[in-house]
Amino acid sequence: MPVFQLFTNVPKEKITPQILTELTKVLSTVLGKPQDYCMVHIAPDQLMSFGGSTAPCGAARLTSVGKLGVQENKNHAKQFYEYLEKHLGIPGDRMYIEFTDKESSEIGYKGTTFHEILGH
Repeated sequence: MPVFQLFTNVPKEKITPQILTELTKVLSTVLGKPQDYCMVHIAPDQLMSFGGSTAPCGAARLTSVGKLGVQENKNHAKQFYEYLEKHLGIPGDRMYIEFTDKESSEIGYKGTTFHEILGH
């Protein structure tokens, strides 16, 4: 159920269906979870500044049931920062990523929670 959310001042025109598809693959690969459960949400054209500048910047949140932690997040950050700088022009020093590890009982899906779906 991983969700990658990005709020950015990058214009909507740069957020193509290909970007969404590729980020979904990055998310799936980085966390080792099926693409069928992965969600990417990008909110472009945000009124944002970072360090007093309105150059491209972002605030991201990666939420997952498991697969997050001190060592894992370093690799996750590396993969997302590299992709976003290359494809959206957001430098690594102009974006934060918040990592949130949720319990399976805290995420609803298909009328129940992942706790029931995963059989925990």
